Amino acid sequence: MRTFKLSAVLAALLAAPALVGAVLPIPHTSAPTRTNRTMAPNPATGDLSTLALAQRVPMTNAQRLARGLAPNRPRFNHAARRGLAPRASAAPDPNPCPTMTGTIRVAGAGTSASTFVSRVPNVFGEYGVTTDAANALLVQYANCAGAASADLVTLNGIADFTHLGGITGFSSPSGDLGPGSSMYAYLGGTSQTAPGATPQAVPNSFTFTTGIQEDVESAIWTLDRTTGVLSAHWSNTDRSTPATSIVYYAPENFLLLTGNPAAFRTTYGAGSVVTLTFVEA
Repeated sequence: MRTFKLSAVLAALLAAPALVGAVLPIPHTSAPTRTNRTMAPNPATGDLSTLALAQRVPMTNAQRLARGLAPNRPRFNHAARRGLAPRASAAPDPNPCPTMTGTIRVAGAGTSASTFVSRVPNVFGEYGVTTDAANALLVQYANCAGAASADLVTLNGIADFTHLGGITGFSSPSGDLGPGSSMYAYLGGTSQTAPGATPQAVPNSFTFTTGIQEDVESAIWTLDRTTGVLSAHWSNTDRSTPATSIVYYAPENFLLLTGNPAAFRTTYGAGSVVTLTFVEA
């Protein structure tokens, strides 16, 4: 029979409290990273912050000044925008950027003839569509100094992020779009970035609502003055500019940019190519 020394038993009993009182490490939970995200275009809905919306009908300059706000950005004269030559004695135009204000019509499979980009984003801060013209997003297009691409400033959408721009996708391993991948970027509210800039880590609606950092580009738009069609031009991290399609993802009501709509649809189960057309107000 095995015997135990009394001294050994006492030593074990004295050591027990130290083991019981020991603190085990607690697993740290954090926002998903690009290496542990599941294949869904958005994160799970959890503790999301709520975005503030601007007024549905933008305030006049008098209303803004009465509230201590800066006046609205000046609108370019219609005659000048149509290419009429100025008189020789005319003073220099204080607003040399051709500027237009209007809504954005959305056309494509699964959308009706009266579909617009909505001023109300989804819970992730991404712009989707609406058939209610009263809730159409009102934007201002200003193409300054003949830039290759320009901003779309939102007038009645997300109050704190007033540029309609691209936001790198939650499940995209990088900010690069291309014909050989399903990578994508949401259309949401962004801070302003320079034309031709690569994705920038600046405040945006998706990061605000989710707490997950994503990068953005705002000056990505060109407008065909004949047809009104808006095109998006994304700059990859290597400064290449892939052909970019605009896609509508109906399950979560948001618009996105991708270099391969078919690959996106295969990966995420939905997504139809749409055309955005500027409708001047």
